[in-house]
Amino acid sequence: MRDGSRELNRLQRIIDTQTTIVQSDLDLAGFMQLIVDTLQELTEAKGAVIEFVEGEWMVYRCASGLVSSHVGLRLRREDSLSGCCVAARQVLRCNDTEMDERVDRAACRRVGVRSMICSPLLQNGAPIGVLKVVSDCSNGFDKADVQTLNLLAGLLGAGLAKQLAFDSLQQAEMRMRVLLENATDAVISIDDAGRVLRWNAAAERMFGVPAGAALHTPVADLIADPCPCLVHMFSDEPHAGCCEVPSIDRDGIPLTVEFTRTRNRFGEASELTVFIHDVTEHKRLEQSIRDMALTDGLTGVANRRKMLDVLHHALERGKRGAAGLALLFMDINEFKQVNDDYGHDMGDRVLCEFANRLRACVRAADVIGRLGGDEFIVLAEGLGSEGEAVRFAAKIADAMLPRVGETMISPIASIGISLYSRQADANQWLCEADKAMYQAKRLPDQCRQIAVFSGHAVAQPAA
Repeated sequence: MRDGSRELNRLQRIIDTQTTIVQSDLDLAGFMQLIVDTLQELTEAKGAVIEFVEGEWMVYRCASGLVSSHVGLRLRREDSLSGCCVAARQVLRCNDTEMDERVDRAACRRVGVRSMICSPLLQNGAPIGVLKVVSDCSNGFDKADVQTLNLLAGLLGAGLAKQLAFDSLQQAEMRMRVLLENATDAVISIDDAGRVLRWNAAAERMFGVPAGAALHTPVADLIADPCPCLVHMFSDEPHAGCCEVPSIDRDGIPLTVEFTRTRNRFGEASELTVFIHDVTEHKRLEQSIRDMALTDGLTGVANRRKMLDVLHHALERGKRGAAGLALLFMDINEFKQVNDDYGHDMGDRVLCEFANRLRACVRAADVIGRLGGDEFIVLAEGLGSEGEAVRFAAKIADAMLPRVGETMISPIASIGISLYSRQADANQWLCEADKAMYQAKRLPDQCRQIAVFSGHAVAQPAA
């Protein structure tokens, strides 16, 4: 029996323990260790343990004394005193594990426990685990120990629940910080005065400013130079969804970035966060796909689809006053014979050589296209007369005279010319140039077969 002074001393220690727990500023692991160590001391137990409910199991999460080496031990809820404690939501006492049907006798023997007291840990009224003190002998605890656990259980349970919630919050914040720091998008937050509150590693890479130098600095000072077009991202101008703007990186290389932003209020203050995503490579890929769809795969010049669009826009420019538009339609003479005699690989080589020689002849504003097979067209701008168009065609014809490599093949072509007509559409214009080309094939000079479409007839150019 404890005498009066000993009981008073025990109550004082309980009060002191409550104060220590309330004032403790520990992480979850440290807080739980403080609890089990304190419980073991106050009850003069051989050990103490905190178990958490994990589905159908009770799991040792923190322990001291006799059971300190068994952290991680798993007990079935339905076969353990801890599980009964959780189910009953009240303190349970076992005087002898060898006689009590509620306990996991095999586990008790394994850890050396003969008696114990369990108290439920509640969070918002729901059981999340138990506090337990243990002894290596039977009848190791009396009513005073049960009372001690009862006195502390509520406070310890509430304190532990608070620590669990705080630990979860800290972990969530830590995960969020890690995610933001390792995000491929630049994440920048500013306060109401425009000063930087958050500047992640991607922002460092994009703007070349370390986070330490960026924090608490006006954001306009960091991004206006070298990219003033980004400043409006941090204004309150309305925008819908993602917005795309041109930018440049820390080395002055042009970029295209996409941004979204969100404003959150915290009491009287607010915080604007902007997420900036570099879409430069995506834009390049999109352009590459578009180019592939509009480019001849063999020669690299524009394909039929692209050329029809080019011709359409050229005709629109002509209607607005653009002068000197000429369309040259050509095909390679005897090309079928090349394929028959030398094979399609040589035919492809001749087509590529023809396209390359065309490139060397045209000007920057001219457009080359392959309609299919050995048919090519050139849209030439700035040719003021039929004579200029014929001289341009003659230049192309002369460029085709040299042989291809070591072969005997010269990619000589017949060339038909159709000058711009206000009444024509793209298909009609092509048809006129095609008619002129077939007329050119009948000309005797095999090296300069050039003809011009005029009105409803084809005129042969002067020699």
